[in-house]
Amino acid sequence: MRTLFIHPNFPAQFGVVAQYAAAKLNWPCVFLTSVDTTKFEAPFTHINYRLKDDVPSPATFINPDSLNGLMEHLAAIYRGARGLPELQPDLVVGHLSYGTFLYLRNLYPCPFIGYFELWPGAFWGSEMVLREAFPPPEAVRLFHATYHALTLLQLQACTAAYTPSQTQHGMAPEEYRAKIRVIPEGVDTNLFQPRNRPTRIGDRTIDDSTPVITYVSRGLESVRGFDVFMKVAKRIAAARPEALFLVAGAERTNYGHELAYTGGQSFARWVLSQDEYDLSRFAFVGLPPMEQLAGIYNVSTLHIHLSAPFIPSPTLLQAMASGCAILGSATPPVEEFIEDGKHGRLAPLEDIDALTATALEMLDNAEHRRHYSREARLRVVEEYDLWTCTRRLCDFFEEQGGRGAAIDTLMSNFS
Repeated sequence: MRTLFIHPNFPAQFGVVAQYAAAKLNWPCVFLTSVDTTKFEAPFTHINYRLKDDVPSPATFINPDSLNGLMEHLAAIYRGARGLPELQPDLVVGHLSYGTFLYLRNLYPCPFIGYFELWPGAFWGSEMVLREAFPPPEAVRLFHATYHALTLLQLQACTAAYTPSQTQHGMAPEEYRAKIRVIPEGVDTNLFQPRNRPTRIGDRTIDDSTPVITYVSRGLESVRGFDVFMKVAKRIAAARPEALFLVAGAERTNYGHELAYTGGQSFARWVLSQDEYDLSRFAFVGLPPMEQLAGIYNVSTLHIHLSAPFIPSPTLLQAMASGCAILGSATPPVEEFIEDGKHGRLAPLEDIDALTATALEMLDNAEHRRHYSREARLRVVEEYDLWTCTRRLCDFFEEQGGRGAAIDTLMSNFS
């Protein structure tokens, strides 16, 4: 099945499934993107579109900051595809939050599948407040009044859509939820799995008696509760002077609105300036490659995973697959995967007392930690293995692509 994947970034959410479809299923796949992929090797074709003919494709994707910016991508994709008459897909797959495929319905009669990531809710209401301490300022609210217009238009135009979690499905406008299927992205359970505990963190030597509390997030930001983690960590450090803290994550904000309140600092630096921390007890390692990240989970005695009510973070499934004993926030993107007392423990996101008390209880009970570790790993292997989920997604693509073939057959018989 000739499949056209479109995302202004690369490989984004489509890299794994495009590789699987091309290498395992022998589908002729094309990935259309705005960033430079000339040095990328893949079993599928990748084509760069340009927003302006005289401007080369960027090495790094910059997220459009306006509806006009999204429209530029939409128009550039259409121009590029129209100039490639040989590109006749049986299926088009695109991200609904960007101007990816709306105009292409004018070129291709095939089914269109949308990836639904998020919907911020009414820009005038409380749904946009992810953390009460950092509400969206007026300019952000007005920005979101129009920014997701293309999401709605493409939800209407697509044949069907999919999303990785029940939490995200619940974020979608109610009138479109029947059109969206939940298909998890999954996690590589071979890469992320229980292993012998590493004996070093950077230049530190770690012995078996050293409790290591880990925290992993793509960005050290408010939506993932970095400020809450540091408050809890300070109390754990006081109660367990032998404990070390290993923090993985980039010094950036991907979501949320805290940068309006930090005086020009990153949220991570702002948090550290708000209190006194013994940073000799902490190792901040940035956002390491996946192989190194797997080792971070393996050194963990207790893993703390926090999230505001928002889209789930893939780091939770990574930690579960690695067999971490997890303390999570009692919020929908965590509760979907962890049942309190079975796969880990949960406590309210901003209840520092409850989180600290639960963390100390877990540190004191190795038998409970082993139970949570086994159950978390088992759940991921059974329900969220990467290649099982990718196969399910390709089955979904085939199902939707078959609709187009059935319609073509019907029309040819009718004529």
